[in-house]
This record gives sequence, structure tokens and C-alpha cells, in this order.
Amino acid sequence: MGFIHRDIKPDNILIDRDGHIKLTDFGLCTGFRWTHNSKYYQDTSGCNCEQNCQWQTCSNGEKPLERRRKKEHIRCLAHSLVGTPNYISPEVLMRTGYTQLCDWWSVGVILYEMLVGQPPFLASTPAETQCKVINWASTLRIPSQSQLSSQAKDLILKLCTDHTRRLGKNGPQQVKSHPFFNSIDFNAGLRRTVAPFIPKIRHPTDTSNFDPCDGDKPEDTESSPLDNQFHGFFEFTFRRFFDDAYNEDGGPVYV
Repeated sequence: MGFIHRDIKPDNILIDRDGHIKLTDFGLCTGFRWTHNSKYYQDTSGCNCEQNCQWQTCSNGEKPLERRRKKEHIRCLAHSLVGTPNYISPEVLMRTGYTQLCDWWSVGVILYEMLVGQPPFLASTPAETQCKVINWASTLRIPSQSQLSSQAKDLILKLCTDHTRRLGKNGPQQVKSHPFFNSIDFNAGLRRTVAPFIPKIRHPTDTSNFDPCDGDKPEDTESSPLDNQFHGFFEFTFRRFFDDAYNEDGGPVYV
């Protein structure tokens, strides 16, 4: 669909009433559309001059379509540092530019955590985690005691690798074709099948499937009645991502 989620992590993957998963929290998502906030883009004024000159030099012998594709490639490299350290890709941390492939790295990290039992770059501080991610070639290890299948190990290592070799580079079908998914028929309509786990929901606002909140926090007795109003909406859809394209007067915002 041409979007980068940029914050794929277990907290943002929910299970619906039918037991199927849903990806949520698109607050950091970007699609490189002109309507999106310019803070998600690299400042083109700071681009490498030598690189620009090289492009201008060779552009005379190129076809218009080739020049346009090269320009689109530069435009489609994001440079903003967003995401959660445990699941963020090394190219995002190093700010060398990234594409949709950074999301496949996050999927690989989540798969590792689900099969091994802990994140692959677990550390005591976010800074140490980031350091491990950047040096993934020497820090990414699959414990032998985890007893993963060869297909599972191969899938993890092909997702959590350099973006130039990362699985998914040629589209999602490349990931679906991995031997790890041989038993899954993606053409059968997975959302129409019965999920292995179906949560029990008694009413639309039932939260019994979630971990309880910290009950040790003292209640604020001086808060106004307005502060206690319920602000949640069942099946609410986040819309600000596209609404940011318009100003208070209803006109478009030019970035």
C-alpha cells in the first residue's frame, strides 16, 4: 500500500473479537504523500552536493522515466528517528535512510521474541539496546536451548539482516513464500477461518482480557467531574494522520 508503519511492536498488535490480529497505532506511519507533515522527510537542502552533481551529470544520457524513478527513490528514503528501540531497525537508528523494509525487521524481532521468549537485543538501557541493534551482526544470536526449527531460524535471520539482503525486498509475497509458512494457505482467506484463540468478550467495553492497571496509584479526589468522563470510543479509528493535511480554515497545508 506504500506506507511505512515505523512502530511495529507487540503492543500495537491486537486480537479482535474473532481471534484475528489487527495492526494499530498509525501515529508514526508515513506514506510519503505531499499531504503529510514535512518533519517526516529529510531536508533536501542538506543533501550531499557531490551526489546531486553526479545525478545531474548522468541525467543527460538517461530517459525521463529513469530520472523520475531515481528522484522517487531519494524521496522515498525517510530519515526521521522514530520507533521503539527493541524493535527499531539499524538503518533507522543510523539515519541512513529507510523504506518499508524497516517494518520487516520489526516483524523479525517480534518473531524472535515469540519463539525464544525475549527480545533479541535486550539490554538494561535504551542506549545499550540501540548499540546492540546497530551492531546486530555480532549481537544477534539464537540460543541453542530455544530448539527452533531450521525454517524458523532462517526466517528470523533473513528478516533481521542488512536491508539490502532483507526478506521482503521484493514484496510481501517473498515473505509468504518462505518455507516457514508452507502449512499456511494465504489464498484461502485467513480472516474467514476459525482462529486458534477466540477471546471471550461479554460487552463492547469489556477489558477483562487486558492486564489490570496499577491500583496503587491514589485517586485524585479534587478532580472536576469533567476529568472523570469516559473519553474512549469502541472501534475508534485514528484519523489525524490524514486530517493534518488541512488547516483550521479547511484549506490544504502546503509543506
